[in-house]
Amino acid sequence: MEKLTLDEVLQKIPKPWQPVAAQYGPALAAMTADEIWAWINLLAMGDTKAAYQTLVSRLNNADLLAQWDTLQQAWSQANAENAAKLALQREAGLAVLKVALGMALVMVGL
Repeated sequence: MEKLTLDEVLQKIPKPWQPVAAQYGPALAAMTADEIWAWINLLAMGDTKAAYQTLVSRLNNADLLAQWDTLQQAWSQANAENAAKLALQREAGLAVLKVALGMALVMVGL
């Protein structure tokens, strides 16, 4: 299999995606086949947090890694808050359904 330079790869990518490929391409190019396979498996399993962290850590860009850590912490906090809100909504919905069930049972004489 012929190896391509990053510039050759970029020419094969649609223009709108070239900046993304230019930013992350060196990280992917530095990975071994086993590392790329492990990274693809992270994506396939839906572990995008670990996949992105793996990719960013390969860039040797401390600023980008710090930004990622900050964003990831904010996302995790927001997800926890949203999970708590959803749990409360489920509890409220269940309470309403229990009351409605009680009313229905009374109406049918049970």
